[in-house]
Amino acid sequence: MVHETGQAGGRLAFTVRMKANQYVYSAGSEQDSGGIRRGFVPRADGTEERTHGSASTGGFDAAEWSQRVADHHGDVTEAMRAWLVETGRAVEDADIAYLEVRGWIPEQ
Repeated sequence: MVHETGQAGGRLAFTVRMKANQYVYSAGSEQDSGGIRRGFVPRADGTEERTHGSASTGGFDAAEWSQRVADHHGDVTEAMRAWLVETGRAVEDADIAYLEVRGWIPEQ
């Protein structure tokens, strides 16, 4: 889906669930999400779901993410984990428990 959306000039958004202590910033922090507590769901098992990108914010360039996924041997979850670590949002040994990817082609 990531590669096809990238080839079509589309955009992506992600929902990531990890243990709360694996995120570097608290939900809604200025560094993580511009101070907006959107897309944050705390879970009873100590995990949190957070959204990254959306149709309303324009999402992520799917072509760029297609390359990121290819760089991680086709593993979308590993590509997302690497991005979270690279951007300072997650600790080095973060473990993604759940990942949802949403793709769309913007209207011209």
